Amino acid sequence: MYFHPIEDDHLIRAIGRACLLFCFACFFAFNASAEPAAQDDNTDDGWEYKAMIYGWLPTISAETPTGDSLEIDLETILKNLDGIAMLAFEGRKGRWTAHTDILYFGISDDDAIDITIPLGPISIEKTIDVDVEMSAWVVNLTGRYELLETDSSHVALVAGARYFYLDLSLGIDVTNPTAAEILVAKNLSGSDDVWDAVVGITGQHQLNDQWKMNYKFDVGGGGSDLTWEAVAAVGYDYNWGELQLGYRYTYYDFDSSFDLLSELDVYGPYIGAVWNF
Repeated sequence: MYFHPIEDDHLIRAIGRACLLFCFACFFAFNASAEPAAQDDNTDDGWEYKAMIYGWLPTISAETPTGDSLEIDLETILKNLDGIAMLAFEGRKGRWTAHTDILYFGISDDDAIDITIPLGPISIEKTIDVDVEMSAWVVNLTGRYELLETDSSHVALVAGARYFYLDLSLGIDVTNPTAAEILVAKNLSGSDDVWDAVVGITGQHQLNDQWKMNYKFDVGGGGSDLTWEAVAAVGYDYNWGELQLGYRYTYYDFDSSFDLLSELDVYGPYIGAVWNF
């Protein structure tokens, strides 16, 4: 876990986002050009449910209001993980679906970080030892409506809300810390949360009898200046459900009222099991 100036990684993340958006646009165009399949009225009479347990293996990159950057790689997360919960549930009736996705993780670490300490008109760079404790919740509460459904593909409109909560604590672990070091640690400690309204599209394309492609993109704001999330995955069907392997990217651009961070990127692969019942 470390602080460092943000340079070329902004460009790398921008290229990654553009590629994801291009993929989603291609899938949407493909599905929108397909002819609708005949609807089976019998499926409108009852509910269908799905439950998912998954493991997301992300890298966390963030920018603080002071301009420093915080990056936590996967190795650090796994080595210092205190608790984790990743699950999703949905119920569908006809063209309507209610979906909930809950993500929690907590980590702690004793590490050396590089910080920028403002001293009047100048700033100095310094390495200090800190005890870091961080926990976060991301909850998606959305509804979907099927816009188009064929024998092999479907596209749905997504609308709802995303909740983000962060609790961060930094404790100085050096002998006789300076007042500036204590002030920096205090300014980077605390908790905050934010609610955002989101809209987007999600869909699925059946590649053959067992393989399928799933995708989702949403964007929104309200509590933050901007948030978006993109997911692309392949799934393999079994008689009980499916296994998924995919990539998920969640982004936040916080407004000035969010004291702990100004920007957040959480991105990486995930694997999950989905049960139908």
